[in-house]
Amino acid sequence: MKLTTACLLAISALLTAPASAGILDQLGQTTDSKKQQTEQGESSDLVGSVMSQLGLSQTQAEGGLGSLLSLAQSSLGSNDFSSIADSIPGVDGLLGAVPELDGDSGMSGLLSKAGGLGESLQGGAMVYDAFEKLGISKELAAPMIDIVKGYLDTNGSAGTSDMLMKGLSSIL
Repeated sequence: MKLTTACLLAISALLTAPASAGILDQLGQTTDSKKQQTEQGESSDLVGSVMSQLGLSQTQAEGGLGSLLSLAQSSLGSNDFSSIADSIPGVDGLLGAVPELDGDSGMSGLLSKAGGLGESLQGGAMVYDAFEKLGISKELAAPMIDIVKGYLDTNGSAGTSDMLMKGLSSIL
């Protein structure tokens, strides 16, 4: 009986020890980090395609893709953009790679002062300003869009690439 009580006390101590929660937390973190690595790996397929086909660095590819996706997001709104976002793993990382722009300079700065007409063109100008800041020729916008469209045709749900084209209509 003493042995059984001692075993029960030992098991109880193990189950209530703070280390148990730490192990469970670590297991959850491992799962989260594997999910992030998978998403980054799939997103890096798109980034890798842009890098290899257009001869860009990773920073340029991520920032360029992010600026295009940011324009699509602002043009479409979150509901319509969600189908695109769901089809591109790691989209938040790409959106976060867009360089910060000075609102008073570049094409987008000039258009912001032009009133209503300027507002409709400003999103496209911001893409070109981001490209310039990243050292990407604005002539590479169309081929980059084609790469994303092809990626969505292969990996996205039906109509996703059409939704992207609608969101990027101001620069097409």
